Amino acid sequence: MVEGKVETVSPLQSIHLHRWAETENQEKLWKDRIDKGLPLHLNPGSTLIAAMGPHWHPGSYEAVYEMAKYTFMAGHLVQFYEEQDRCYEPYDGLGTMRNYAYLRALEEGYEWILYVDNDVLPQPDTLVRLQTFHLPIIAPLIRYTDGQDHGIGLAAMKQGEGLAMVRSVVLSFLLMKTKVFQPWWQGDFWDNGRGSDEEYHAKKLAMAGHSVMVDTSTIVMCQNAPHYPFDLVKRHVQDLAPRDAIESWRKRYVGGIASG
Repeated sequence: MVEGKVETVSPLQSIHLHRWAETENQEKLWKDRIDKGLPLHLNPGSTLIAAMGPHWHPGSYEAVYEMAKYTFMAGHLVQFYEEQDRCYEPYDGLGTMRNYAYLRALEEGYEWILYVDNDVLPQPDTLVRLQTFHLPIIAPLIRYTDGQDHGIGLAAMKQGEGLAMVRSVVLSFLLMKTKVFQPWWQGDFWDNGRGSDEEYHAKKLAMAGHSVMVDTSTIVMCQNAPHYPFDLVKRHVQDLAPRDAIESWRKRYVGGIASG
């Protein structure tokens, strides 16, 4: 060690860097991680982009693909795949699909999992922007192409106000560290049950010590209205008038239990 010089990379870190960083961008990402004192990872910044099914809206597959390609060129290991449709009725198996996805991400050693629905229209740099915060759970602002907020508080938030801690988020586009799911290593975090909505799952995360954050400077457009639980006559609430749908759902379900 030269006198007056501070070593910032240990021999172990140097070996890790040599094995992992094959491009200039990967080396830059690794050194930035060391400078920020972030935990080491076998595949730093690696992300499994898990699409919930193969039923794409026009332009959405192409938008997610371009985002994956941009993220890869920025130095991140990325895999983009479609989870098998496991629904017997519309949307009744999404919890199971999300569970299979995070089990795959854990098994294959990814640092992140990005859940995307088949109707999202992200910008190419969306994933990279969210990853720069290195937060366990983060989502962009969600906007809908029809200009409505559909009763979703996230869609009504103001743009450009930095990071915001929220009670829950829609699951259309959600980036999570895979280590968040370690307490649910059997693949039972996401539930398919009636009333097991975004807020229910956000409470489970809060009980495990995690906060849900939103980057209000990053926006992702969605082409479809959010989905609500089935009502008692098996009509999906989204098929009703938007405001009436929300009120009907609130009257029928209190704390996840049907009231009549």
